[in-house]
Amino acid sequence: MIRYQLVSAILVVGSSLPFAYADEIEQKKTVTQLNKISVESTQETVLEPIDISTSTHLAVDKKDKERNGTASLGASLETLPGVNNLGSGSQSGKPVVRGDTSLRLPVLSNGVAMEYQAEGTRHNPNVDPALMEKVEVIRGPQGLKYSSQAVKSAVNVEGLQLDYAAPGETRTSGALMGEVNSNNHETMLGAKAKYSSNGVAVLGGLTKRKGENVVSPQAAEAGAVKPGDPAGSKPLVTGTIPYTNFEGQTAVFGVGYLGNWGSVELHHSLWESKQNYLGVEADPAGYELIPSAGQKLKNEETQLKAEIFQGDWVIKPSYAHTRNQREAMHDVAYEQMSAYENDPEYLDLVVHRNDYQLAVEHPDFKGWSGEFGVSFLDKDQKLRSGHLSPSATENGTGIFMVEKQTFGQWDVEIGGRYDSHRVKAPLSAENAHFWDETQVYDASNNERTFSDWSGALGLAFHATPNWTFTGNVGRSFRAPSVFELYASGAHGGVQAYQVGNPDLKAETSINTELAAVWQSTKLHSSLSVYSNWVDNYIVLENTATELYCDHEGVCQTTQSLAFPYRKMINAQTNALIQGVEWSAKYQMTAQLQWRATAEIMRGRDTKHDRELPLMPAHNATLDAQYTFKGLDGLKQPYVGLGTRYVAEKKAAGLYEPFSQYDNLPFGTASTSDYWLWNLSAGTGIAFDKQTLWLDLTVENVLDTPYRDFLDTYKGIALGMGRNFKLNARMPF
Repeated sequence: MIRYQLVSAILVVGSSLPFAYADEIEQKKTVTQLNKISVESTQETVLEPIDISTSTHLAVDKKDKERNGTASLGASLETLPGVNNLGSGSQSGKPVVRGDTSLRLPVLSNGVAMEYQAEGTRHNPNVDPALMEKVEVIRGPQGLKYSSQAVKSAVNVEGLQLDYAAPGETRTSGALMGEVNSNNHETMLGAKAKYSSNGVAVLGGLTKRKGENVVSPQAAEAGAVKPGDPAGSKPLVTGTIPYTNFEGQTAVFGVGYLGNWGSVELHHSLWESKQNYLGVEADPAGYELIPSAGQKLKNEETQLKAEIFQGDWVIKPSYAHTRNQREAMHDVAYEQMSAYENDPEYLDLVVHRNDYQLAVEHPDFKGWSGEFGVSFLDKDQKLRSGHLSPSATENGTGIFMVEKQTFGQWDVEIGGRYDSHRVKAPLSAENAHFWDETQVYDASNNERTFSDWSGALGLAFHATPNWTFTGNVGRSFRAPSVFELYASGAHGGVQAYQVGNPDLKAETSINTELAAVWQSTKLHSSLSVYSNWVDNYIVLENTATELYCDHEGVCQTTQSLAFPYRKMINAQTNALIQGVEWSAKYQMTAQLQWRATAEIMRGRDTKHDRELPLMPAHNATLDAQYTFKGLDGLKQPYVGLGTRYVAEKKAAGLYEPFSQYDNLPFGTASTSDYWLWNLSAGTGIAFDKQTLWLDLTVENVLDTPYRDFLDTYKGIALGMGRNFKLNARMPF
């Protein structure tokens, strides 16, 4: 039945494909390449042509980004095919792209690696989507400019960008923004502005966001269960879910100068977030809901970059400094954390990171265009209190080259990169917990160096003005992090005692993809098939004997108040991740547009013949939007209806971070299939020279009880219930 429903969802939207052939018969115009389709003036609404190359750049639609306000980067990307959200309520969400997330998926800030201590399942990338100008998923040869891993996939977040007015002109722009959610009373207030004149440009932006506890649909609860009772799947709590509240703020500033010689720009951002996370405390009498941890995050980022024109050459130096601080205390809400700052278990980790890069874009050489460069990383992690990950340093050097050329109907891209990465955790007094008490590492393995190459080849064949076929093959490399090598401590946010492995090897992978893309003025559609083979795949695995530990790492086989944390150890295996993605946008009439996506994927541990953890369930979406015309006083009024189907998904046993809930008297690690429905409506209201844009979305309109496989609360509670979201913005 589940397979039938999933296939039905795909076939409903796939019924638009015959129109593609009708369009091809009607279109007999001569067009040299697909990405150069010309759209003549017409009264009909047509789809904007998109540039299709061998490197993938999947960007979130600007209107979607503006209408779907959220604090979660992962949720803001869910409209893209192959992208899912690893979420915790509404305050935390990181993207999952083709099964890659956390340390395996680079998140970039304006092309520079974002430092956000990504090893945590519930750790947020340091961004408020309200101040994003563009966010995209990149992969293929061009990704090697940023990271050895980006040949598979990376997420690039572009904050507010400087705009330069034409000579002799002055340009000012900006917007006031607001957002209200009924479910958890979440609010966001923000403003952004830009100014430019005589080659000088300035920008600034502010947001402040606060959300209360999430509310799930009412359903039967597990009741007064206790350890040792038979396994059950009912949630421990429904309705208001305690300890899911949060608050945060973001500020950005930028200044730049553009002249005949080139440009220079300085950007600075400050991001702060305070969060609570729900947990469960067990004793023989039963289970109690507690704050598994309160957390305070702060990130300051400064970027300085320039482009210097030297004839047909462009020299592009850049420097970025990041200071990232993470404070956390187990069993304490963030509102009370200040009273525990002198507690020896109060976690305070501060990371200082410097990224340097010098890239050179060269003129055409025998038809080839591209750039090459060198990059350096200098990272210092300081453990100021608590136990989880030690004080350590990371240093890296990389060199890269990317090139592209067109041969008739063929586009060819190649890229190569070589990286050397060194990690060192000193045998210092502040690290005594790791090398002396728990003996995770010693003098023989407290310093590791990893070096390897990455490369990619991409081909695109523009078969007709409408059809393009692409293929990519690449090799990527990832060195283990400080956390994966040397961690040893209680991670309150996920109620686990996590242990590193100093003997880990670097991950290497071979990635292949084939895609067929159709593009016309009425229909865009893409079908991709991919396979990723990964050697030395690093996974944080629950111990086979299901050990539970106290705060110091002393363990036993049963959970209790004194031993609340499930023990997890970093291990390695080999993996194969394969999938199929499909997306379509169909402009049926000038007023009616359909959009759809579908994803089928699977991740296998090939060494032990079992599933990989945190792999998304099969899913499909279908959305329709109707835009009205001729309504006086309103601009672009629309209504929309959307649905998302997610198939059932079995947990990957000991690999799954929350696998224990399949065996407890409540909750679940494996999830059933579900449908969710959304309604939306919006318009612009003109006031003199300004327009107020309003967008109302009713999420989970039927208040359907469900659990998403990538929801980290699925073991305790249901997913978010019905939510009325109002987004308002007034550009000026």
